[in-house]
Amino acid sequence: MEKSVNHDKWNKLLPYETDAPEEVFADIKKNIAFSVQQKDLTRGLKFWSDQLSTYIKIYGYQVPTSDMVTLVKLYYSLVVQEDINIPVVGCAGRAFTLLLGRQKAKKMITRDDLVLDWRPLYKTFKEIFHGKDRVYNLKVGYPQLESVIRHVVGHARDYFSEESTAEMLAEWEPLLCPPDSMCHRGTTYLSCFLPVTVQPDTGFRLWLDMVLGLVKSTSIAGSGHKKSPFQSFGALLRRVAKFNVGQIDWAPHVPWVFNVLLLDFNLPVGESHTFAGLPTGGSSLFSSKIELVVWMLGGDCTDIVLEHLEILTKTYISYIHPSNKGKWTMKLVGFVNIICETFLKRVEMEKLEQGYWFRKVPDSHRLSEETIDRFVKIMLPSVKLVMFNVLYSSNGLQHDFHCLVRLAPHIVLPDFTDHAYQSIESVVEPQRVTTALCSFAVSLRAMCLHEPSRQHVIPLLQTLLPTISSNDLNKSWIALLAFSFAFTMIPVVDCSHLVDLPGKKRKDVERVWRSTAQFKDMVAVFLDKLLGLIEVSAMEDTGNLNSISHKNRTSKSLKASSIPDYLAEGSIYMSFDSLVRNSSDEIRELILDKMFRYISTTTLEVKIAGKTMGDALSNLSNIYTEKTLKKFLPHLIRECTMLLEEETESGETSQELLWNFTMFRSVLRGRGDLFLPYLEQICTLLESTLQFYNSRQLITVAVKAVSDLLHLLLKIKPTDCQSCQVPYTDKTFDFTSTWGLGMEVQDVRIDWYVPGQEEYCAMLTIIERFGVTAMTKLRQYVTEENTCKEEFHVQLKVLRAITKTAGHMMPMLGGDSEVMVPKYGGEEVEESVRVPIVNLHLQTGLKCESDLLSTFRARAADTVKIVYDYQASKMADDVKSAEMLCLLLEDVLTYKGYDNQKMKKEHTKYKSVKQLLDNRLLGPKKQLRMVVIHRLLLQQQYRQHAQLFTPYTAAHHTYTQCLVDMSLSKYTAVRKTAQHCLKKCLSVMLNSRWFFIPQITKFLEPREDVSHEELKGAIFCLRLPRITGYFAPQPMLLCQVMPALCAAQHSEKDSIINSIEHLTDNVIDEYRTCSFNTIVSEEAVILAEQLAGKMSADLIKAGQDIAKLKDDLNRKSFDLCIERLLEILKSDKTTWRFLDLTVDVVRTMVQRDMTFSEDLVQTFLSFLTHDSIGLRMISFRVVGYIIYLQRRQYKDTILDPTTFPADGEGSLVGERPSNLWMQYRADNIPDTEEKYNECIFVDKPHTGYNKWAQQVRVCIEIDRDLDNEERYSSTDKIIVSRFKDEDFVKRFVELYSLEDNKGAEKVDIIRRHFYRDLFRNYGWSLFKLFLPKVEEFVEGNVESQHRFAAELLSSVTRGSKHWPFKDIELMWETILPLIMKAMLHVSSETINLWAVCISSIVEDRDPRRFSRLVTMATEEFLSGRTIFHDTSNLFLLETIVAQFEWKYAEGLHQLMDKIIPNLNNSYKNVRDKIGHMIERCTAHDHMMFNCRPTINPRKADFMAKVMPLLSTLDETLFGADWVLVNKLSINDDNDAIKVVKTVISWLLYSHAHLVPSVFPFLSYIIALEPSEADPDLKHLCTRALSVLSRESLTESSLEPAVATVKRVVYNSDERAVGATWKAKCTALVYLQVVTFSNLYLIRALPDLVAEIKSLLFSCLSSPHVEVRQVAGQTIGGLMKTDLFRDNEEILQELKKMALTKLPAGTKPSQTDTKEIWERHGGVKSLCALVECYPYSIPSWMPDIIVFLAQFTRRANVMINNEVKKCMSNFKRTHLDSWEEHKTLFSEDQLIVLQDLLVSPNYYA
Repeated sequence: MEKSVNHDKWNKLLPYETDAPEEVFADIKKNIAFSVQQKDLTRGLKFWSDQLSTYIKIYGYQVPTSDMVTLVKLYYSLVVQEDINIPVVGCAGRAFTLLLGRQKAKKMITRDDLVLDWRPLYKTFKEIFHGKDRVYNLKVGYPQLESVIRHVVGHARDYFSEESTAEMLAEWEPLLCPPDSMCHRGTTYLSCFLPVTVQPDTGFRLWLDMVLGLVKSTSIAGSGHKKSPFQSFGALLRRVAKFNVGQIDWAPHVPWVFNVLLLDFNLPVGESHTFAGLPTGGSSLFSSKIELVVWMLGGDCTDIVLEHLEILTKTYISYIHPSNKGKWTMKLVGFVNIICETFLKRVEMEKLEQGYWFRKVPDSHRLSEETIDRFVKIMLPSVKLVMFNVLYSSNGLQHDFHCLVRLAPHIVLPDFTDHAYQSIESVVEPQRVTTALCSFAVSLRAMCLHEPSRQHVIPLLQTLLPTISSNDLNKSWIALLAFSFAFTMIPVVDCSHLVDLPGKKRKDVERVWRSTAQFKDMVAVFLDKLLGLIEVSAMEDTGNLNSISHKNRTSKSLKASSIPDYLAEGSIYMSFDSLVRNSSDEIRELILDKMFRYISTTTLEVKIAGKTMGDALSNLSNIYTEKTLKKFLPHLIRECTMLLEEETESGETSQELLWNFTMFRSVLRGRGDLFLPYLEQICTLLESTLQFYNSRQLITVAVKAVSDLLHLLLKIKPTDCQSCQVPYTDKTFDFTSTWGLGMEVQDVRIDWYVPGQEEYCAMLTIIERFGVTAMTKLRQYVTEENTCKEEFHVQLKVLRAITKTAGHMMPMLGGDSEVMVPKYGGEEVEESVRVPIVNLHLQTGLKCESDLLSTFRARAADTVKIVYDYQASKMADDVKSAEMLCLLLEDVLTYKGYDNQKMKKEHTKYKSVKQLLDNRLLGPKKQLRMVVIHRLLLQQQYRQHAQLFTPYTAAHHTYTQCLVDMSLSKYTAVRKTAQHCLKKCLSVMLNSRWFFIPQITKFLEPREDVSHEELKGAIFCLRLPRITGYFAPQPMLLCQVMPALCAAQHSEKDSIINSIEHLTDNVIDEYRTCSFNTIVSEEAVILAEQLAGKMSADLIKAGQDIAKLKDDLNRKSFDLCIERLLEILKSDKTTWRFLDLTVDVVRTMVQRDMTFSEDLVQTFLSFLTHDSIGLRMISFRVVGYIIYLQRRQYKDTILDPTTFPADGEGSLVGERPSNLWMQYRADNIPDTEEKYNECIFVDKPHTGYNKWAQQVRVCIEIDRDLDNEERYSSTDKIIVSRFKDEDFVKRFVELYSLEDNKGAEKVDIIRRHFYRDLFRNYGWSLFKLFLPKVEEFVEGNVESQHRFAAELLSSVTRGSKHWPFKDIELMWETILPLIMKAMLHVSSETINLWAVCISSIVEDRDPRRFSRLVTMATEEFLSGRTIFHDTSNLFLLETIVAQFEWKYAEGLHQLMDKIIPNLNNSYKNVRDKIGHMIERCTAHDHMMFNCRPTINPRKADFMAKVMPLLSTLDETLFGADWVLVNKLSINDDNDAIKVVKTVISWLLYSHAHLVPSVFPFLSYIIALEPSEADPDLKHLCTRALSVLSRESLTESSLEPAVATVKRVVYNSDERAVGATWKAKCTALVYLQVVTFSNLYLIRALPDLVAEIKSLLFSCLSSPHVEVRQVAGQTIGGLMKTDLFRDNEEILQELKKMALTKLPAGTKPSQTDTKEIWERHGGVKSLCALVECYPYSIPSWMPDIIVFLAQFTRRANVMINNEVKKCMSNFKRTHLDSWEEHKTLFSEDQLIVLQDLLVSPNYYA
């Protein structure tokens, strides 16, 4: 066999010889290949693809490389076929993902082996995500298909060719036009498809600078509250960083990345609420940015990234504290979680995953141990705060802490162990205890392996014992889980005797040895705690501690739980099981004695406590079988026998008997050979118990005991489950050295118990004594009338238990029966020529040939059939018996000895435990021995589960008929049970539904002999998931069901109606995935032949003939179904409800590849004017889709960009010579027919803005035969004739102009597309019939009529794209006056309708088509009729300009010339609209990467014209008389103030705010914000500052921003004098927020930092206390972010200011001297710095607090109060953690602090 990716490690450890994987895989690949050659895709391909999945699950990727490559190519070719077959795409896509989804598989296949073409996949992706059929919501598909395709793209892109990157850029870079919606599509394609694993020169280096530039420019230009079209590039940047470590220099981009992250946190800054809590963007790609930070590490960039990360954590550390919660908390918690997990993954990748061709990390860029340690130290404080956050700590057992423990245990564990004891023993903080328990549980393995921490393991476990209490179950679960983990990796063996052995020993090792002497006492206490929990659960209604159901657990308890539910529920079981498995014989004896004493002397109820205790005893018996049997079994048999005799006399069942028998059943675990000596006694007791018919509980336990006895005789199990391979009897071995150690799987040695001949004989004996006896008694029940019903029920239970337990030893039913083959359309198909559908026959280690086993299932089925016939005829009212028969019949037909749900639960449990205990940094394949054993048991189950299906034989049909009959029973309970069983049976019986559905469908017919119960049962049977079963949906079956459903109108009960509607939805969902064409590409056939050779020509032809037959029959079924449904629609007997239902079904059947009968078209045209709204809505979609499919296909004209004017040097993005010919100009308007016919219209706005595509396609063909009815098809003629009917049109207009939603009318996109396609296909002549009504509507005031007119007018213009010039001229001459009339009658309710109308007219159209519309709109610019008229016209003009985008430069300049004189308009609404219009005009002056300067209006030019208009404010605001600002008359009579308001409106609406030219105006906003004279102006200024201060600025804008603040704060001599204190405060708050928002960018500019520092320090000596306070707060906050870098120097400067000597004779209340100002400024800054750390104590803080203490004894009242306020806040915020924080102070400092914090006592 050719080299494969991994070895068959798990199967080799099983105790029996497994199948050769080569043979199994050869069979699978042959059948996959033959299925493709025969076009058997929805049957053979799907089945064998699932078998391939099973093979990989069991054997791994044991596949030859050549076959693997061929399989990948084959599935890829099926995914990208031109004709999308949804079931095939889904099946092939999942198989493709399976083959390439794991890195091990990718390691096996390199790009040298496999190259995939990206273009076919792109076409499939585009069709599925952006197909045109989405318009009418008739797209065929299912939700999972999009996910499947995304996964296919994600795995295929690593195998695109080296040239693919350049090809993709040429294809999609022309789409990157930011104002256009196509930009989002282009970024999606690039993000999804671009490969990042090709060579750098042909890969990411072609586009990385462009992507970074685009993302940076849009993130800086946007304010954060508008979505950037380049957001999806975040995931692309993460991928390229991940797979190209060391290839990219990220250092220049680090400040920007961290700045974006900081803004994403949305942290409140400062005390002013107006500058906090603003929304930020990018949350959808939050994780990508965080992961990018981790992958940027390496080489010279490491120190830079870690430095920025450290600053970031210092910045947000107080925000993440549990006491400081807000909207930002979840993002901060997510950041900590993602960055820790990603960092761990990278470390694991670098240390373990070597040899992967697609990801190679240079040695110079690997993460060193120093880097790892530094990262852990940076993140540890944040992780600790997240751990103790009461709302967000339940994140999967402290996942963040677990990551750090695995990364650097030597850093994390010492700190944790110091606090663990105190936290666990806390009685006042339960959350702290829970957190400590979770942290201890996840860090156990690290503690075991970390020698200094190992000595704390046993003491901490002893500390955990008191936390196990019924008073707090959540805490108990976590503690028990911790014990479970401990016992899994720590041998519970006393090693204290090793201390006495000769030789030199380390003291820490001796301490560990001595601590193991406490195991015995600890286990004793642990058992007492468990028994106490069990006992309390019996006395109180606390629920089942071991298996609490989800129904009984409230949402509150689920939220409070800190561990996964599946671990919490089994915590008692897991902890006890781990203890028994990993204990020495001495400890096991202790457990055995303690359990025996308790069980033998105690009697508890069995429902809760009995089950929990039974589970514990089962664990003990399963592991310590021999001693447990000797101890328990004789005692329990004796007690049960004695109590049974007493019960027989009394006739009642005692609690003691139930308790003892439950314990007896629990002992039946372990090796089967050890039970053989007790077998007779056990069977005798069971036989006696099964005679006790009156006790339901006792019988239930006894039946389970029979099943358990049979199970233990047939189970293969390991006999040694301890964590160490050395026997625990070895007294010289140091078992503490094995704590937490993992093992290579191939090094694990396991002894197995495999049942032998004696066990098989015992099994046959039990089946004979119980199973055969049960069948005999059941047959007697039919013939003998005196048999009691209770005995009958007991025998049914016994027979079912035997069948379930030994099912895997019995052959399936129907081995000799004829396989039933479906007849397609009455024609019988020869199945032998098709690919066989058979299970993989894998060895399971159990084999016993016996006549009894081979015939038992058939005999049981016959018995059930006999009993059912008798029960149905004589005892139909015996509901309980019928239910039991259903369950028994299900097991007889389908059960193979394993429970699928139970296996999934075990698999989930294994994955969770492995994730919690695994540490890949210790070794890639080193796992704990007990975890390996658990995985081997799952491997055994996987092999059993490989038996997926069974063929549907005549025997199955006979017995399934019983379930079908009971599914239609008149008793609800019987129906439900039978339907549940029928669902399971049909899911594993191939082709069964071909025989089942026609039979059930008959009961939907409105016949008198069909009862209500039968109808309801039939509906619920069809409601079973996937009507057509395992394989792809079968149109033939669905076409049988749909007419029957729509005709089932003979019941008006709500339950029936609701069920029919639900079933109809299911049928519709399945039908949408149907395919009527089975097509296989030639490439797929060739690949199939390469995979397994070519089938014989006869077999290929026979298989393809069957596929063609099915396609033909599917189409015939479709036609017949449509006929039946149309008959129902035309019938007068059809009720309104079923009329809607039938129309909905027919709507689903209307698909692109179907032909539409004239009857269908006529019917739905008539429904367009039906009285039912629902019917009209559906018919509108159907008719619209039919009209859409009738459209004429026009030829594209291909333009060669090389013929355009040369662009010369410079960028190829933006307006440039080669695309200026597309601009709207007065000299290129096509206003004559000749010009119009010659004009080349380029409708798509993105075309030409970015680089030209290699071929530019435009559709400019003119349809000159539009009115020629001779070319119409029959469908066209029907549609045209109907819409030329005046009565029809009158009724149509009347109905569709009615109100949709009173007061909230909206233009409907479906109606617009309907009208557009109607007029597009049939021209202006059809619109004339609507014209009179439209004229009437636009002159009225009815909102719904305006909506209808707007929809119609917008649609006719959209549909006129290919009309001849004369028709277009006629259209504009007609509709422009109508629009003008509408504007005269427009209202606040209808203006939005007309805006949508105008927008849709010009959307994605060349502006040169609309010269008349533009002329009309611009002529009405501020005509002055009314305010509302002006704002409405501005709104519509803005809508037009927005859609023209960059092609309307000349018109925009003309508009700006009109706007400038109107900036001082007197009306607020008009000014707001003007602000919006300015934004539209200047929108193209953006900072897009590598874009040429725009020829459209620019912001700088606009501001240059605005600033002179504000000159009248300069003298008042920035002159010498600042004191006059509060007396300034700011009202609507001041033109400059009106200009300010208009410009602010523009800034608030603009998505590209702060270019450098705007900052001079910003000073006016800051200066005017404090004014109280004009509330509207103050509100606008406040909003503007709130938004603008959160901007992410460019480097060129940072200095103007600071200069703006200086202009307000300083006068001419750069002294903080002359300005009003309110303006200064506003400027400083703006500086505070903008500095925080651009922290990392400013920090990279030392000169700017020095300027900010100088500015703030000058404000500390301001004569105004408010200014000093804001400056001090700003300095304190910026020092915390380490902006100034030299914090120690600043501290000294502040101290010096605080110690400024006051003049002699200064009074305590005096505040008017410069010295007092400077002293107060220094003290305030130091106080602010202390308050910046509300929950921590930095090293410098104690000295600062002592320093501040001296000012409480000084005379100045203002400074004294400032310090007292600071100390009061300090006491309040540090109270919770004071016991920890006070250790950071010296004794002298604590004395001083106490004097400060303790108020003076009057009596002192």
